[in-house]
Amino acid sequence: MKKSWSFVSVLAALALGTASAVGIPAGTVIVNTAEIVFTPEGSTTPNPPIPSNPVETKVLPVPSFTITPNDDGTAGPTFVTENNLLKQTLRPGDTAVFHYTLTNTGNVPNESYGLTTLTDSLNGAAKPTDVRYYLDSNKDGILSPAEIAAGTITSITAVDIDQNKQFFQVYTVPTVTVEGDKIGADPFGTRNPNTGAGLEPAAGFVQPIDNDNYNTVTIKRTDAGLIGPKNDPNGDGAPVTPSYPSTDPVPVTIVPTATDTQEAPVTVTTTVVTFTNTVQNNGNRPDVFEITTVAQNFPGAVVVVYVKNPDGSKGPVLPDTDGDGKPDVGTLQPGPIVDGEQQPGQTVDILVEVTFPAGTQPTTPTDKPTIVVTTTSSNDTTKSDTTKDIVLLPKVSFGDPTPGTPGGDPTPVQVGTPPTLTPGGTPVMPGTPQCITTVTSYFAMEVANLGNMPDLYNITGTAPIKLTSGATVTAPVAYYRDVNGDGKMDGGDTLLTDTNADGIPDTGLIAPGAEVKLIAALAIPCDAAAQTIVLNQTATSPITKVTVPDINDTVTINPTPVAAPVKSVDLAAAKPGEVLTYTIVGKNTSNANITKAFVKDTVPTNTTFGSWSAVSDAAGTILYSSNGTNWSATAPAAGPTVYAGLDSNNDGTISTADILPSGKSITATFTVKVN
Repeated sequence: MKKSWSFVSVLAALALGTASAVGIPAGTVIVNTAEIVFTPEGSTTPNPPIPSNPVETKVLPVPSFTITPNDDGTAGPTFVTENNLLKQTLRPGDTAVFHYTLTNTGNVPNESYGLTTLTDSLNGAAKPTDVRYYLDSNKDGILSPAEIAAGTITSITAVDIDQNKQFFQVYTVPTVTVEGDKIGADPFGTRNPNTGAGLEPAAGFVQPIDNDNYNTVTIKRTDAGLIGPKNDPNGDGAPVTPSYPSTDPVPVTIVPTATDTQEAPVTVTTTVVTFTNTVQNNGNRPDVFEITTVAQNFPGAVVVVYVKNPDGSKGPVLPDTDGDGKPDVGTLQPGPIVDGEQQPGQTVDILVEVTFPAGTQPTTPTDKPTIVVTTTSSNDTTKSDTTKDIVLLPKVSFGDPTPGTPGGDPTPVQVGTPPTLTPGGTPVMPGTPQCITTVTSYFAMEVANLGNMPDLYNITGTAPIKLTSGATVTAPVAYYRDVNGDGKMDGGDTLLTDTNADGIPDTGLIAPGAEVKLIAALAIPCDAAAQTIVLNQTATSPITKVTVPDINDTVTINPTPVAAPVKSVDLAAAKPGEVLTYTIVGKNTSNANITKAFVKDTVPTNTTFGSWSAVSDAAGTILYSSNGTNWSATAPAAGPTVYAGLDSNNDGTISTADILPSGKSITATFTVKVN
């Protein structure tokens, strides 16, 4: 018989046919039949194939499955080797959603798998406690409201060979976690026994599991709030919030700045200023922000924080919405995350009302009365932010120089220079015969801005001056800028002008803490009576209405001497028996009143008393006396000495209570006969 090598190939093929692959469904029976093929000897026609007996092999169940993605380490939490597909950065209270795929990699159809959970955390952080699973029914990788509404699952069922089903693991990040914490959860899959005939391995088989799918959530907790000027919670002034009127019956203009402050310049009549402050949640989760205030450099201030109503009006006092006994703005939501960056969150405006007595003054120009407003996170009380609401109070100092200290002192008496004016020369003291022109007295003065804002001051002054005629005139005080600050009137000193067009000379704007040195000049008329002239001077701001008087500076005009009485006689030569008539004029030529004024005369030798009478151009009655002590309205009938005085108060006697004013006189007529 001639052999054919094709028989060997058939035997080899028969041997291969007895093996099975995991991919073949369990229970499948593999039937294999071999053949012998040959050509009879001496023939060229092949014999029909002769089959062997059939050989059957039943495929055993080999269950297996995978849950992907896997973590990058061994089974269990792997916070060091983290799979980027299983990493998220979330906030406390956020919902973690991780997408998984379960694939039946075994050869058993219609499999089901139970889902349980392993949780862990790094360094003792809080672990997830509400892990739940949802089926991704449309396999789009996005957990939809419909899939949530379908309910949670605890198993994956009806998974055929090479089929996959997708699902979500979902849990809430514990609110107590802090920045940098790491937490995770692992969907622990376990194959359930398959009840189909011949689909379960032999007794003692250990069901496959998959628990190397730990996800990692890194906590980013930025609990913080911002508070700043209106519409600028971070206080950086970008963009700059325009000035705005306060919400007060008499509003003031509030000016936000780029340094987390806003300032309200006020006048001396202002008693309330209401600032608008903006609070913002710049954390990454909902938060309640408490508001506290502290007054600095502001004695007597009362601060109340109000809700700002939609129409801009003051609402109720800021409430305590979370019941911790502290007023707050309620819950503010965080902003969205855009391109991985946390965006600014919800804002709310509050009104900070500051009430204080009218005319309140700052301690110094740099000690600005300030309300420090603080917002504090309820999530994390170590996180807070402050802003400053500043009231710029006016204050002016005006008066005599205070070397080394800004501002003048209105308290001491300053005597004008020159303090005494000596008769003789030009000009000289009013009231002397040499007085031919006006005398000017000079005062060194200072005005300082001791308020918290730039200010200007109108400078005015007057002085009542009594004249020797008895009339009183009101003389203006002129003010010069003491350019070199030497306290003396120099050629370079310039007259103050009206810079704000209100008709009154002023200092121009003076910065807080700065001063202007002045020279006050008072022109004294030549016929001024002896007196102490008191200057009434005032510095007043037309902007803030603050005012300070200086009413103690004086000019003293000393009394001048009374000239000798003038006596004349009608006859230069007389015969015995003729009558001589004398006229005696006693005039108060001084610039001051004199008292107990009278004229007297004595009968000359070789003459005999005739008559004695007198008149006065001053108010009062003429009284007579023969001894200068006892006075009568009847002139004496004999000498040798006779007196005539002015009883200005009409009390029947001549005393220091009787006044002969400057320029007034007593004129007496005295007759005698030549012996």
